[in-house]
Amino acid sequence: MSKNNKPIRVKLIANPGAGDVSKATSKIEDVARYLLEYGLEVDVALVKPKKEAIPIARKAVKKGYDIVIAMGGDGTIGAVIRGLAGSKVKLGLIASGTKNDIARSLGIPEDLKEACALIASGHARKLDLGQLSTKDHKKFHFFMVTAIGLTATVFPLIKEVPEGKLSGIKDAVATILKFEPKPTVFLTLDDESKIEVETMLVTIANTPLIGSKNLVAPDASLDDGLLDIAVYPNFNKADLLAYFARTANEGVVPDGNIQRYRARKIKVKTSPKLDVAAEGIILGKGTAKIKVLPGALRVIAPEPGHGAEKAREERTDQELPAPVSPVSQ
Repeated sequence: MSKNNKPIRVKLIANPGAGDVSKATSKIEDVARYLLEYGLEVDVALVKPKKEAIPIARKAVKKGYDIVIAMGGDGTIGAVIRGLAGSKVKLGLIASGTKNDIARSLGIPEDLKEACALIASGHARKLDLGQLSTKDHKKFHFFMVTAIGLTATVFPLIKEVPEGKLSGIKDAVATILKFEPKPTVFLTLDDESKIEVETMLVTIANTPLIGSKNLVAPDASLDDGLLDIAVYPNFNKADLLAYFARTANEGVVPDGNIQRYRARKIKVKTSPKLDVAAEGIILGKGTAKIKVLPGALRVIAPEPGHGAEKAREERTDQELPAPVSPVSQ
């Protein structure tokens, strides 16, 4: 019950096609039962494909639901996030996909009943979101990262491998071999600092980790009102692949060639036109505008020190140079 003795209304948006499909129906039924046991009023909506989750989440906001739960993998959860961005409705997470990077980054329990107990607690954190706009896509909200360049091009191919599409590896290798060796990237940070650099990759992160292992923004915080930018000049294709392989295995890998910045707004232009991707989805080429939306998402999650923040502490055993920030903090 809520403080005014009214039942807490919950919209459970579940993707039965996420993760182990053979167990999906029973898991959804279990979650609905657990939520009822905790005294929540549950309405279930099944979404397949996952893109249906965005309008359903937006409709739940208009109908006055107290909590919207995303049950699925990163695609489903990301879609629900985009549907709730900027609203006061709380987001609950049930991880049931293949990788579950977003849920892991927040320390959401993998056990279904424990995750439901967390949701029933109602304790929400106000977290930042990133917003990406390109010529083809306006105001795309991202929770984890936007990438410009090589990773943006390759990631959508690599991520098909867990789905059984092994051709992704072959396509990724072919893409890497054809990649322009010395593209130029122009960055404008907070309408002030201008940076021109030859690099094959720029990452703009809201969270410390890309995926569950790659620590690309060691100083990133989910609620500091800033995005963390990393630029990789002097890295060739082999260097980049080796670097990210090392961060996945060893945690933070200090490298003086990486330039790190913080900003609230970033304008990007590349020559030639490089792919721009958010959450592994290619959304444009060549130009982009990215900004942080402070406190745009209310997420039911453990206190800071869990998930990506805990992983960052565990994987950071060497001191890094502080990022340069053109904004006062």
